[in-house]
Amino acid sequence: MKTILRVIGSVGVLLGIGAWLTHNQQTQQDKVEAARKPLPVTVAVQPVVRQTITTQTDYIGQSTFWRETPVTATTQGIVRVLNVRLHGSVSAGQPLLCVDSDVNEASLGVAESTLDKVRLDLARLETLQRENNATGNEVETARLQVRNAAFQLTSIRKQLSEAVVRAPIGGTITDKAIEQGMYIAPGTPLLTITDVSSVKVTVNVPETELTGWPTGRSVPVRFEAYPGITFTGTVHHIGLKGGEAGRFPVEIRVVNRLIQKPLRVGMTAHVSQPQAAPVSVLTIPRMALVSQADTTAVYVVQGKQVRFRPVQTGERYGANVAIRQGLRAGESVVVSGSGGLRDGQRIDRINTIQP
Repeated sequence: MKTILRVIGSVGVLLGIGAWLTHNQQTQQDKVEAARKPLPVTVAVQPVVRQTITTQTDYIGQSTFWRETPVTATTQGIVRVLNVRLHGSVSAGQPLLCVDSDVNEASLGVAESTLDKVRLDLARLETLQRENNATGNEVETARLQVRNAAFQLTSIRKQLSEAVVRAPIGGTITDKAIEQGMYIAPGTPLLTITDVSSVKVTVNVPETELTGWPTGRSVPVRFEAYPGITFTGTVHHIGLKGGEAGRFPVEIRVVNRLIQKPLRVGMTAHVSQPQAAPVSVLTIPRMALVSQADTTAVYVVQGKQVRFRPVQTGERYGANVAIRQGLRAGESVVVSGSGGLRDGQRIDRINTIQP
């Protein structure tokens, strides 16, 4: 009997110990689960909104000079006066240089005297011909001498008028190949004048969009050298010949108006062309997007929880991005505090930011 009681007592003790261990294990497990469960957080949210967007296409080009003219000599002589310097400005019609005209001035007097003499000779021979004292050949020879003398006189006068070389256009001297005292002859390169009162930006536009580029249309132009500043350009010319990809060169003129922001040759320009048809799209701030395992998603507020929801994005519009699939207008997405969030995590405070 005593043996049976001892056995029953031992079993009771063992059962008690087992129950205590089971309870203790459950308590520890509950503590672990509680530790793993994320704490409620404070987040900032912004509603999903529907916007009407006028889309635009940006074309990239480079600025070139509006006009550039090489100046060559049309007369000969020694440069006595030089009125220009490299990188200096000139206006149209301004005297650039003067060539020594002493030889031509002396030749002018001789040519004038020669023409007067051959004219008198022709008049005398014509009188003699009427009296049958001169032949027709003699008269024709005299007339030829008059024409030659007149041509020589005209040529000398032209060279004298060209002794002063004037600027054909206004602009900046970008190349100078002469110095005072140099001898020049017809065809000698003298200098180059570049007109940068405006610059020309050429962009290649697909043939399907050429109707949106009528000549005279104003378009916004941005230069990478001057971020935040938009210039106004005017469509000047559309090329008649396109490239292999079906794109045509469109020339845009941009007036160089800002003294503090001068436009120079070789600057990278972005030309924006608004499209005709606006589109209605859902948008959210780009900062709301999160990536997990190659999935683009957002955290959407549902009651007192946030839910992880994959989305399909579209075009970017500044700080916003279009949503093609996954959200509805009016839903709230987390834009701040999403770091470390988990699907289903509770939130204790919501700060709403209006778009």
